[in-house]
Order: sequence, then structure tokens, then C-alpha cells
Amino acid sequence: MHLNSKHGFNDGIYHTKIFSPGEVYVLNVNEDTIAVFPVLEFEDSTAILTKQRTNYTSLQRKFKDNKISHTFYNPSFDIDVMTMPLVFRPATPELPGQLITNFNGAFYGGYRIDAYKLNYKRTPLNSYKQTIKHLACSAGLYAGLGNTLVDTYSLTNPNINTQYEGVILLTGVAANVAVQNLTVGISFGVDHLLDKYSSEWIYEGRPCIGFTIGLNLN
Repeated sequence: MHLNSKHGFNDGIYHTKIFSPGEVYVLNVNEDTIAVFPVLEFEDSTAILTKQRTNYTSLQRKFKDNKISHTFYNPSFDIDVMTMPLVFRPATPELPGQLITNFNGAFYGGYRIDAYKLNYKRTPLNSYKQTIKHLACSAGLYAGLGNTLVDTYSLTNPNINTQYEGVILLTGVAANVAVQNLTVGISFGVDHLLDKYSSEWIYEGRPCIGFTIGLNLN
């Protein structure tokens, strides 16, 4: 259990309810035992109430609080690198809706909550088997770069006769679900062409929807 990563259920302070000020300190005693202590927060310090310790272990016959399932929440700031392998651009007066698969990459920053569900299932030997399930979700902003085909059909001025791969700035918001270090989700953003034809590009500043895949960096 002693994993020094965001997706590991490490020793530390957790919330007992999502978006709740109630906090506890979790101490991993060994592979199948944890100790939970109430926490009091003051302006200049944090107090751990060690005399109010509650143990959860697979060897015990009865749980002190009569609960066999507990969820602990860890809020944090999230930093990812991500890409959008699929982007849908809604229809414009010039072209129908487009599903784009161009290369792109972006940095993402947002608010993340990791949830660790601790569950004990009774065995035929009258002991408990411990399982820990981890799930994280986050929402935030992203910015990055990508490429797009710029030609006569993607420009509003029919007198411009050109064809090339243009560089675009990607900006928007995204919501992700994390499994270990991998994140997947959906994005809502707008793109900007970074050259002299930006004012003529039919997708300039128009909203688009993407499917995201990312890698957690912190």
C-alpha cells in the first residue's frame, strides 16, 4: 500500500465525504490493516487525535463502527499532458460536420478528486478480505498546438488558392476520468489558426468537441 504516487492509497489526510470539510488521517500499518484518526484543522497547525484511533483489518471479527465499506477522498491540483485523437467540428455554411483525426498535443491543469473505496468481505473462515478500489475524476483547462489542412474549401474567401498544413492553437475545458496514470475524457474548445489566413479560416473561434487521452504528470 505504500505507493508514492497519486493513485496509491498512501498515508496522509483524506476527506470522509466528497466536498466535505471532515478530515481523517490514514496510516497504513501493514498490507491488510489501516488505522484512521480524526483530524482537527487550526489556522496555524493540524492536530491528529491519536486517542480516537479506529483500526480496519482483515483479522478482526467485528468492526468498531459496524461498517464494512468506507470511501476516502483526496482533492488535489492535476497536471496532465493530453491529446485529442478524435475531434468533431460542427457544420459551417461552407462544409458539413467533420470528424478530425489530426495530430495534436496539449497541457492540462485542473481540480482532481481521487476516491479510494475500502471494502471488507467476510470469508467462510469468519475473517475479512480487504479490497481497495481507486477512481479519480477531474475538470480543468487545456492549451496546446495541433495541425490542420488549410485549402480553398476551408477558407471563406474563394479567391485564395492554397493548400498546406497549418498550425492551430487549441484552447478549452476538459473533464477526465483517471485509471492509474492514464486519463480519458471529453473536451469542449475553440481553435485558432496561427497564420495570416486566420480571419478567413472557417473554423476560427468555432466550438468543437473532442475525445481526450492523457498522462498524469504529478
